Amino acid sequence: MPSGTNAVLDQRSLEASNANLLTVLRPGQRVLDVGCGSGAITAGIAALVGADGLVTGIDRSAELIGQAQQKFAAIGNLHFEAIDILGYAPKLRYDVITTARTLQWIAEPSVVIQKMIGLLGPEGVLCVLDYNHALIEWEPEPPKEMRYFYECFLRWRSDAGMYNDIVDRLPAMVSSLGLRITLNRDESEYRRREDAGFPAHAGIWTKVAETRGNQMVSDGYVTEEQRLAAIDAYTRWCGTEARSMRLYLRAVHAQR
Repeated sequence: MPSGTNAVLDQRSLEASNANLLTVLRPGQRVLDVGCGSGAITAGIAALVGADGLVTGIDRSAELIGQAQQKFAAIGNLHFEAIDILGYAPKLRYDVITTARTLQWIAEPSVVIQKMIGLLGPEGVLCVLDYNHALIEWEPEPPKEMRYFYECFLRWRSDAGMYNDIVDRLPAMVSSLGLRITLNRDESEYRRREDAGFPAHAGIWTKVAETRGNQMVSDGYVTEEQRLAAIDAYTRWCGTEARSMRLYLRAVHAQR
């Protein structure tokens, strides 16, 4: 994850950004949050499972984990570790394993899903929340500079082996690995201009262009001039013309 990603992650909460877990979490559970980032949602999970529960957040980004460890050091039942899930080998097994908006960034996600299944207890629940980026809806259409940037963003991801439609592939992936789907629910993020939080919601693509956009420039998918033009045009569009944006998001839960 590029430096500065926490500007987006820190705005999230369990209730507003991962509400599918509210039907699963119980006091006393052991929970693993894969791709926990800077820990905002993970801290909410720790509050729900209570002092008798145990929550571990893992992420490959040492920078984000360092931020999480510093911010939430006072929470006794919460632990963070900078590690790749494929190299993670805890002694315990988990009642709930959650990964939100993470598989979208992984090539060969079925390998990661299989690893998470191996860390579940006998009655454990796997909870995945993720996007289909191909189904984004803007009203009206954003400026051509951002539309071009977004099309390059999808191609950049696809060429790197990431699935832009990962969440719609998940049920078949999970079922093929021996789990039974218990939830497959639309959790799309939709805001209108009059809604609270609309500037941050629509403005996420400004943040993407400011962070991931640098990687896209380095990889030759856009020029620096095109990146800056997308940021400028889209920022002005968000402040004037934008009426709504929908990010297609689904929750998939499964058990053995």
